[in-house]
Amino acid sequence: MKRSFFLFLFLYVAAPVVAGEVAATITLEVKNGRKNVIAFTLPVNHTVFWGAVRKDTLRNGNYNITLTETQTGFVDIRLMDFSIRLFVQPGDDLRLYIDESNTENPLRIEGNNNAGQEMFTSMELPYPGNLVSRYKKDSTAALLEKHMETDKKVRLNIFRILYNERKIDKAFMDFMQMNLDYYHASVMSEVIAGKYALTGLSGDHPQFTPVFPTDFAVLWEKLYKQYPVNNEAALQTFGYNDGFNLYAGNYINGYLHWIRNRSKAVPAVSSNWASGMRETLQTIQSNLSPVIAEYMEAGILFTELSREKNYAELLKFSADYKKRYPQSYYTAYLDPLIKKADAYYTKVKGDFTTEQKLIPGYAAIDSFRQLMTPFLGKVVFIEFWASWCITCKDQFDHENDLNRFLQSKGVEHLFISVDNNRQEPEWKELIKYFNLRGSHIRANEKLLKDLSRIFWQGRGYALPLYVVISRSGYIVEFDAYRPSEKKKLYDQIEKYAQ
Repeated sequence: MKRSFFLFLFLYVAAPVVAGEVAATITLEVKNGRKNVIAFTLPVNHTVFWGAVRKDTLRNGNYNITLTETQTGFVDIRLMDFSIRLFVQPGDDLRLYIDESNTENPLRIEGNNNAGQEMFTSMELPYPGNLVSRYKKDSTAALLEKHMETDKKVRLNIFRILYNERKIDKAFMDFMQMNLDYYHASVMSEVIAGKYALTGLSGDHPQFTPVFPTDFAVLWEKLYKQYPVNNEAALQTFGYNDGFNLYAGNYINGYLHWIRNRSKAVPAVSSNWASGMRETLQTIQSNLSPVIAEYMEAGILFTELSREKNYAELLKFSADYKKRYPQSYYTAYLDPLIKKADAYYTKVKGDFTTEQKLIPGYAAIDSFRQLMTPFLGKVVFIEFWASWCITCKDQFDHENDLNRFLQSKGVEHLFISVDNNRQEPEWKELIKYFNLRGSHIRANEKLLKDLSRIFWQGRGYALPLYVVISRSGYIVEFDAYRPSEKKKLYDQIEKYAQ
């Protein structure tokens, strides 16, 4: 199942200020704080859209957040080791006092529904997918449903007591009810989807299950009827969205699969990313209401654009989204990523420069000795990397200075990628995008095995890795300094270049 399309990332985006009058305020006062960076997510037209997260800095331990009417609802604040959850209504003036030195009660909240706000923040609500292992051994659907209902009842009763004591109002109580309904539904759906996925494994797989258990199938139907994905009010809750990739993703790529193929195993998924993405978007458009579809598609595009890959296809999908939803509130959060994608695609669709050299016949090079033979007599600085290695790509910010130094010392620059065959197009694109000047090879399986034996004791590979080879072909630095550690690395290389 293509759940990766539904993974929301906590990334910073320069979000526009929404025009409108102030409807609510949140004031933070921090004492004895070790860090002064704050990240918070305000609702987008009352919906919880994780792409709208903002980052800022505390000023003398204080920070003020103002919300317009369309920004009221669930608010998530990350500060130091605190993850603060709030339900903000129009007219609220919430005051948060944080003292890290107070080990017993480091957070105090004053204002409307303060007892419920503190309980909401302190309540253990792990990411729903992390709870699956706790329930996947339930042998019957009845047992799974019983356990989940018991867990939900325990959590919900806490807020019912507060409501009966008039410490929280009805809007807060209703918000928590819907939160916990969708939170626990997402866990159940993931457990059931996992059982259904086993029917799509190959027959010789040890976990292959030829038949989807009837009782779990019945519970799945009941679940999505009781807590429908097509519920616009649920977009405003923490529970719906924190389990979104599980609940809505399992609905689109699991439940609807089953509905179409009740008597069959799960059909093979699309062989390439673009086809899978297109199928997912089309399924969303065909089965969900316009408001829910707009929201889901925006989340998928935000997530996929944030991965910084498949930009050519994503630009087409993004253009189609903007055409179908010209007034979308989410476009403002997609646009910075779309501009970055456009700049990337423009840069990588050209040819390699004369300084970006793919080693001739690289696919047939099976050993490190064979690879290094043409470099004998020269000092070589090697960078091991992969298209998926974020730390590797962070180090590419220092390539210009490194390249100038290597050229001045007559040192060869070799980049060895451990990407697999499917990642070859992206490997080539990133060479162009980061302007990686030097010689390049993407290691085949035999070469990878040899490299693992030499540099990682046969235990796979850990990236990034930087290596220096002497003129006589010996490995003289097995773990050299990183390009960002300029002086140390340059001194290290210069010893062998003299």
